[in-house]
Amino acid sequence: MLFDLDGTLVDSRPGIVAALNETLRALGEPERPSAELEPLIGPPVHEAFAALLAGRAPDGAALDEIVAGYRARYRVGMVARSIVYPGVPELLEALDAAGETLAVATSKAGPLAAELLAGLGLAGRFRAIVGPVPPARDDKARTIGQALEALGIAASAAPDAVMVGDRHHDVEGARAHGMRAIGVTWGFGDADELLAAGAEALAADPAALGALLGLPAAR
Repeated sequence: MLFDLDGTLVDSRPGIVAALNETLRALGEPERPSAELEPLIGPPVHEAFAALLAGRAPDGAALDEIVAGYRARYRVGMVARSIVYPGVPELLEALDAAGETLAVATSKAGPLAAELLAGLGLAGRFRAIVGPVPPARDDKARTIGQALEALGIAASAAPDAVMVGDRHHDVEGARAHGMRAIGVTWGFGDADELLAAGAEALAADPAALGALLGLPAAR
C-alpha cells in the first residue's frame, strides 16, 4: 500500500504556504493569499513555481535554484508547521498490525519527506519513503515506480498494489502502473478531480479509508 504524503497523511499547508511566500518575497514578487497557493500543493514543486512565475518563465538551472531556495526555507519550520491528520496514526498502526506492506510515494523531495515523517513519529510505519532526489523533477508515475521497486515489486506488474492520495497526479500515477487508486477527500483535491482521474473509490476520513483497504470496522 502506497501513500501520498502532503494532503493524505499530513496537513502541511501552513509550512508550504509560508515557504512559498518567503521565496516569492526573496524574488521580489508579491505574496499570494493561501487560497491561491493551496491548489498548487501536491504536484511537483517545479510546476508550482513555473505557474507562479509564468511572467518570468524560469526554466532549467534558474528554476532549480528557485526550488532549492524554497526547500531550504521550508525545511526550517517543516515539522513544527505540519499536523498529522486525525485518525492517520491509528490507521497506519492497524494496517501494520494486519501485516500490510506500507510505503510513501510523494512529490516532496525524498530527504525532506523522510525527515518530516521522522519528526512526526510516522517514519517507522513505512518500508520505504520515496520522493524525487534533488535536482530531479520526477513526475508521480516515476516516483510510484521507484517506490514499487524499493519494495521489490516490478513496476510493470503491480495489480495487487494500491495507491492512496488526494490529487489527480496520485491516481494517474497509479494507473500508469496498472495499480488500484483510492482518493481521499480531506486533502487538497476534491471528489470531482479524483473521480475524473480514475479513482476506484473515495474516502472521507481515515476510518472509511481503512474499510476500503480491508480493515474490519471498529466496534
